[in-house]
Amino acid sequence: MKNKKYEITDAELQVMNVLWKSEPLTLNEIVNQLSFKEIKNKSTIKTLLYRLVDKGSVKSSASENKKENIFKTAISQEQYLKKANENFLDKLYNGSTNKLLLNFVEDKKITKKDLQELIDLIEE
Repeated sequence: MKNKKYEITDAELQVMNVLWKSEPLTLNEIVNQLSFKEIKNKSTIKTLLYRLVDKGSVKSSASENKKENIFKTAISQEQYLKKANENFLDKLYNGSTNKLLLNFVEDKKITKKDLQELIDLIEE
């Protein structure tokens, strides 16, 4: 069974980034932070937020004054990035880090300095 809490769309990721930056937050606080980005509609943000709650990526609880819910992430940014990297590797390179790195080297997307840093990291 797949773990849906890591299946985050690009739009949902914008909400997650706001929460990772300064959680816990209320819906209005999230809306205020996203109003400067692409998503401006409170209704859309609320829908995205509750999708994340349904997936288990975000937790919701009542605030002290019980007028608004408080939201915080259920997964760390590091956990998400690790899972996203695994999915990327599986989808495009059949899980092979070697193929990924060779692709970057062949396309000259990686500098000699970057390569040396990788070699040093591997030797550690």
